[in-house]
Amino acid sequence: MADEQEPKRGDEHDRNDDLASYLYVLGGIPVLIAFFLILFLLTGACDQMNVMIPA
Repeated sequence: MADEQEPKRGDEHDRNDDLASYLYVLGGIPVLIAFFLILFLLTGACDQMNVMIPA
C-alpha cells in the first residue's frame, strides 16, 4: 500500500548514546593507559635494582 512507509536504510546502525559507552571512552581508556604506564615503570624499577626479571 502507498500509506505504509518503508524503513530507512541504516536504522540498524543508529548511534548508541548510552552511559556505558561514554564511561568506557572517558574512563576506561585513560585507566588502561595508566595501568600500562605503572606496569612498565614498576618493571623498569625492578630491573634497575638488578632483580633480573626473566623474559
